[in-house]
This record gives sequence, structure tokens and C-alpha cells, in this order.
Amino acid sequence: MNKRKVLSFQEAQQVLTPYYDKISQSVLAGFEDFQKISNCFSESVGFFESEIRTKACLIHDLIKNRITQNFFGEQQVETGKWRGVFALKINDDLFIRFKKLNKDYKSSNYPTKQAKGYLKQIRMEGFPDEPTFLFAGYIPDKSWTGISGIYIACWDGDKIQWVEEIISRTSSVQTVLSFTVGEQEAPQKRVKVKNQSNVKTGTDD
Repeated sequence: MNKRKVLSFQEAQQVLTPYYDKISQSVLAGFEDFQKISNCFSESVGFFESEIRTKACLIHDLIKNRITQNFFGEQQVETGKWRGVFALKINDDLFIRFKKLNKDYKSSNYPTKQAKGYLKQIRMEGFPDEPTFLFAGYIPDKSWTGISGIYIACWDGDKIQWVEEIISRTSSVQTVLSFTVGEQEAPQKRVKVKNQSNVKTGTDD
């Protein structure tokens, strides 16, 4: 099996540290964009509850837009699509996909052949050969009005090699918008994102 080199937590952290703020800010802004769109729709036609997959797809597109904006012109960083997969590529070190994560820090979408190969760190046609494959993702709260954490996770097959909660490494905050119906205004407040314990070792567009 033609596998790529998997960077350790310490090695990856050295590469990621300058970009933690932009990554976390992009994810938070994309989630807030979704809340604003939901509020505008509710004000126009009344409260509408969409399926989780619909929410996740829209948030994913909004995060992609924010990532592309925030990393435009950034040296040594490339954003784009590889075989239909949007990612952030940092040098030849890291290749980062952006996903909604489940409580096990794994993408919650259907495990396609490509997705399985990504988890296994396999070299695949259409993807760069060298960078370690990572996931950067969010875990929403039960009401989908806030994010309980933003994580970067490294998998190697069925085992998670390391995962880090990155919001605690930044000064980012999120705007929580109450969903509205009719003519009500959407109150806003600034709150810090709920921190969860870091897990640094441990044995998918």
C-alpha cells in the first residue's frame, strides 16, 4: 500500500500554529453566515427546520468561501479542489479538509472509497502525494445555534493519531443569533466558544 508520511502531533503543530486563527475564524464565520441566512428565511416565510445534511452542506459551502477569502494571497498556502474535494494545502506538509465532525472526531458523511482512502492516508490519483491528510471540523450544539468546538484531527486507518481543539489557541469568539419568526429582531451577543478537553494522542466535499 502506497501510504504517505503521517506527521506527528508535534510536527504538525509547528506547521499549523501560524494558521490557527484564520482557520478557526473561517469556521466560525461560515457557521454564523448560515445562521444569518436561516434568520432571513424565517423572517420571510416563517420558521423552517431543514434536515441535518442540508444544514451541513450549506455550512460547508460557507466555510469554503470564508477559507478562500481569508487565505487569499497567503504565502505557502493553496486553496482549491482536488478531485472534487475542497481543501487547504500548506506547503507539502498538510492537506486539510473541512467537515462537520461527530463526537468521535470523524466525518459524519457516507464512507465512500475516496473517503476511506483519505482516512488511511493512502496516496490517491488527483491528490498531492506528500502532505499528511487532516480534517478540520466543527461539532454543533444540539440546537445548531452554536459550535461546541473546532478540531483538527489526524486519522490513520481506523485509529486516530491525534486531535486538537483549536479554539482555545485563538482569541476567536462566535456570534450567537437567535432564530426569528416574522417581524422579530435577532438579538446578538458575543460569547466565547465552549472549550472541551484536548486530546493530543490516542492510539470527509
